[in-house]
Amino acid sequence: MSKINEYNELATNHFEEKKFLDAKLKKDKKGRKEYEGNEFALEIVEQFIKSNKELIKFHKAEFEKYDTLAYKEMKKENVDVSKMYLDQTKKGTTKESRADRSVRYYHYRDWNTASLEEKERWGIDLVKASLQRSANPVVSCSFGIDSIVTLYITRKALEELGRDPSEIQVIWNDTLNEFPEVRMYANQLVKDWNLNLIVSKPKMPLKKVIEKHGGVDSSYFFTRKGDRRNGRPLSEKCCGTLKHEPMKRAINENNWDLVINGLRSDESTQRLRAGLRDGEYFYSNTEWKAFVCRPIMWMTEEDIWDYVEIEKIPYNDLYDQNTIKKYPQDLESVIKSYIEDLHKTNIDIDKLKAEQLSKVTKKQAFLLEKIGFKIYTPRTGCMQCPVGVKYGYLQWMRLTHPKIYNSMIHSLGYGKALLGMIPDDVKEEIEFVMGIDLSEDNAHEFMKDILETKPCVFDKF
Repeated sequence: MSKINEYNELATNHFEEKKFLDAKLKKDKKGRKEYEGNEFALEIVEQFIKSNKELIKFHKAEFEKYDTLAYKEMKKENVDVSKMYLDQTKKGTTKESRADRSVRYYHYRDWNTASLEEKERWGIDLVKASLQRSANPVVSCSFGIDSIVTLYITRKALEELGRDPSEIQVIWNDTLNEFPEVRMYANQLVKDWNLNLIVSKPKMPLKKVIEKHGGVDSSYFFTRKGDRRNGRPLSEKCCGTLKHEPMKRAINENNWDLVINGLRSDESTQRLRAGLRDGEYFYSNTEWKAFVCRPIMWMTEEDIWDYVEIEKIPYNDLYDQNTIKKYPQDLESVIKSYIEDLHKTNIDIDKLKAEQLSKVTKKQAFLLEKIGFKIYTPRTGCMQCPVGVKYGYLQWMRLTHPKIYNSMIHSLGYGKALLGMIPDDVKEEIEFVMGIDLSEDNAHEFMKDILETKPCVFDKF
């Protein structure tokens, strides 16, 4: 283990140095405002920032080099990283519940090359270990596919422990803004799986949240969550009110000591960082005040759907309402090259050739994306959420849920805010056809006529 320890110590040193410099760089960037108008001081700050960036780049490269060397040595010595992970998280105290940084990172490397069977086995073993340390556990479930796979794996773990899979409590935070398909599916699954379901709800609906914070503007649709340059964004305030506060309240009221959730690292860079920082089992000091277990952390989206197919897990109808946003330019050639694969998905080839296919299943969507189609894939959650607008969400809502779409545009004020952001070519087309001059001040007055003239006005941004 001497080489492993040596490389790991070097990797840790560079990791901590980079972490320190990252914080310093963030502080220096914020400090720019203090020296506005003072060119000499600003030049010095910029030099510090440039120097820090170079040092960060160096320490990052050195960390990755030594971390890789340590991992290779561990593989040579056949070290069982998963066993190390479970052993380290057995310590049990809230402050020391995380596995060591090195073990978390080595674990991540292991699961990058693991088979689906191995990932499932790890998920079940992790849940079993977590349940054996818990007096009052709960599964967090939105009735989205990741939550359902997490719940399914948890039920398998309970069966292996000789316990009733229906004994564990399941918490669903009903945001009061759920798709009808989700509600129908949730009701059916509660019956089919005999779920011990608890429902939490926000104290304020979406419309009142928006009104409370002054209505919507462009930042509501395009500002990233966590971006504090102009204060806390409205989209984040919505999530806090509709999802986080009710969940925290439910944990506190029910005294749950373990929350099992379906977070996956490949959903976003932010979630990958959270996975590397916290691991798959840890005590959440700031957010939930409970232990957290993430059994599908390292499963990819494709893993999830392969698992659903293998295990024949039921899922809600939303996932088979994917839409084609853009066809490949060489459509005929693409179809010809992949005709056998397309037939296996039971897709309508004639409609595909004619570019008349309005909806595709999840399995079909996976293949079409791989061969050059641009697909909009819906997600469960708040059905009037603004975050997906830049990805084509409004087009999908217009085609699949027109009544809800109209509510978003008119009742919640999305249309008025978005009219000022439509592409110039779309604006020019509307002005030409309608014989009007559009401006931010008058655009909302023509809303009804605009939507009748060009229903797809909000499809693309």
